[in-house]
Amino acid sequence: MTMHITQDDALRRFPELVHLLSIREAGWNFHLLGDNDELVGVAASYSRAQFTDAIFVFDRTHFLANRLLADNYGGGVVWMKESSDLQEIVHDIRDQPAPGEPGAPSLVLASGSLWTP
Repeated sequence: MTMHITQDDALRRFPELVHLLSIREAGWNFHLLGDNDELVGVAASYSRAQFTDAIFVFDRTHFLANRLLADNYGGGVVWMKESSDLQEIVHDIRDQPAPGEPGAPSLVLASGSLWTP
């Protein structure tokens, strides 16, 4: 899937995406999600040695965020949230303490609660 959307085009069509600008400036990477050359969503990820945080944008009212620990640090999803509010999702994932810090999520969520393709 080859697709290029400028920031101005995206913000003009979907003003709520302004909430993603702060994480892009903080070093998050963005990926277009496609199915049979059709755009179905956008994913943003932020990776460090211990973990990867991710946000998935499926449409204007369906957002998912999660934190995945690296295998060397126990592996698995330790935090996940679904919301209809992009600002809330961005705020909540950015407020997660890093692994090992007080209040950081550490309990791996059961795999039965996760969707797998």
